Amino acid sequence: MSRVLNWIDTLFFGVRRIFAAGVELPERPALNFVGAVVTDNPAENRTDVFVPGAWLVSPVVTTTYTARPGELVRVNAHDPVTVRLPPAAGNVGAEVVVKEIAGEEEAIEVLASTGQQVARDGYPNATIRLVSDGATWILI
Repeated sequence: MSRVLNWIDTLFFGVRRIFAAGVELPERPALNFVGAVVTDNPAENRTDVFVPGAWLVSPVVTTTYTARPGELVRVNAHDPVTVRLPPAAGNVGAEVVVKEIAGEEEAIEVLASTGQQVARDGYPNATIRLVSDGATWILI
């Protein structure tokens, strides 16, 4: 009977196995992220977890892209590229770095979650570094 209930639970709620350095941890009904910034992202239908000091690296972006907290967004601006930032609220201290890596000369536009323009650069090898203060993204 227990096996049937486990199968039904997995069917409805998905796989919830968690590993620490390859070792499976016991199943628990909740997770507590210590030392991480955790935010709800309803626009992407997900929960974002940012661990300070750990960087995410995007694939090479050539069109519109939504960045995540703590991400290095690599851009090939052969055509104009728009990078949308995650919400600043709940991401205090998180950074997003946008880097043009192909030496192209088209514009890179960075938009805050409200649709507000933050930066626009149109020169090769542009680097745009932003840090959240919890209310807005600040261009560094």
